[in-house]
Amino acid sequence: MKTATGSESVPPKAVKPVSKCLITSASLLVLAACSGDLAPIDLSITCHIGSYRTAGGGVIDLAPLSTPALRWRSGDGRTGRLEPDGEGGWTHQLGWTDQPHPARFALGSCDDGRIEVDGMEGLDGEASRIDFPITETEFESGGETLVGRLILPEGEGPFPLVVLVHGSEQSSARQYYYMQRLLPARGLATFVYDKRGTGASSGDYTQDFHLLADDAVNALAEARRLGGDQLGEAGYLGTSQGGWVAPLAASQGGADFVIAAYGMAEGALAEDREEVLLSLIEAGYGDDDAILAGGRALAAAAGRLMASDFSDSWHELASLKRQYRDEDWYDAIEGEFTHEFLVRPIWQVWMAMPFFDKGTSWDYEPRPVLAALDIPALWILSEDDREAPPATTRVILSELQAEGAPIDVAVFPNSGHGMIQFDLAPDGSRLETRYAEGYFDLLVDWAQTREPADGDGDADLQ
Repeated sequence: MKTATGSESVPPKAVKPVSKCLITSASLLVLAACSGDLAPIDLSITCHIGSYRTAGGGVIDLAPLSTPALRWRSGDGRTGRLEPDGEGGWTHQLGWTDQPHPARFALGSCDDGRIEVDGMEGLDGEASRIDFPITETEFESGGETLVGRLILPEGEGPFPLVVLVHGSEQSSARQYYYMQRLLPARGLATFVYDKRGTGASSGDYTQDFHLLADDAVNALAEARRLGGDQLGEAGYLGTSQGGWVAPLAASQGGADFVIAAYGMAEGALAEDREEVLLSLIEAGYGDDDAILAGGRALAAAAGRLMASDFSDSWHELASLKRQYRDEDWYDAIEGEFTHEFLVRPIWQVWMAMPFFDKGTSWDYEPRPVLAALDIPALWILSEDDREAPPATTRVILSELQAEGAPIDVAVFPNSGHGMIQFDLAPDGSRLETRYAEGYFDLLVDWAQTREPADGDGDADLQ
């Protein structure tokens, strides 16, 4: 799944939120960038990282990026980028665009623990760093040592606990994932941990959903051990690829609820297929059943090749490429990996095979797991998600609701992967400006009460 807002170590682009170091590391052009951890955070800005509370009770979080820059986020979803201007100040950019933002931040010295904000309605003035109770820990899982952190809200518990299961990032969640602070600032305890093979955790990076689910189960147990009677009901928040992992972890028991955001209720191969079909629809071929059938056939052959560890479907894919490569719509096809298979010779794909193998659970089917869950679940979907197209997921969730599954569904309009809202530029590209209004509110309200609240923004509740 895409990683637009998991650790968000790399900011999204205007049209496609991130490079394709995703489920499969499929793009041959970016394999080197996908193969290791990010560079350490620039020390000149680390002292500003944290959540700050304004005099009026609002929250602003400052999180690091992999470059010498910060991303600020407010509790209502507004966001922007701060970058040193070389003269002791900061440049201010709107969302993930290169447009200037009217807000101005004065971060002061590292010892201040305060920031000044101007130009942010409802958040102007001085804000003080929130001093969260934090416990660092290590725990064992499947023969590896994982490094985690429990963060409690201010005040007296017990607090609802959310274990963060982020997407396919290979960066340190403890270092980059802003939710570890934004949720405690709103009254939820959080447990964040570096997945195996990332950050300070041992092991090899993997996209084996079953193995990752086992790690999440052990993370929940460790959080409960650390938090004791300071913790109330506990569950998972799985974003993007975590939308597969978190429900699977919840199915093993021990959780009181599960939240999946911008994930899919289909298997991993379906993500590529849905991206292929959506790319054809957006290119103007949505009314041509024959073209859509051709896209499905190409995606199916590419999927069989991926799922078989490159041992099956070579000849079928080569035959389909010859059949369709001169069609006008052929070059419009995108996808999680199908696009790469279509534009490159088969021998190049074969040579890159070692980079593709991340242990992805291609055979995992989430629907039976979701149908068997007897704990409350919330699915939060982006209506215009190009990275995890939600159409079929919405149908599956609706069917499960009709069968009596305790699932709530919220769909945010005019938002893409990562719950990021956008404006359309004159050329049709997306200018990503903020998080969907009400997204953070919905997470907090539902985790605390299992009920959406009236003030949860633009969400279409189903």
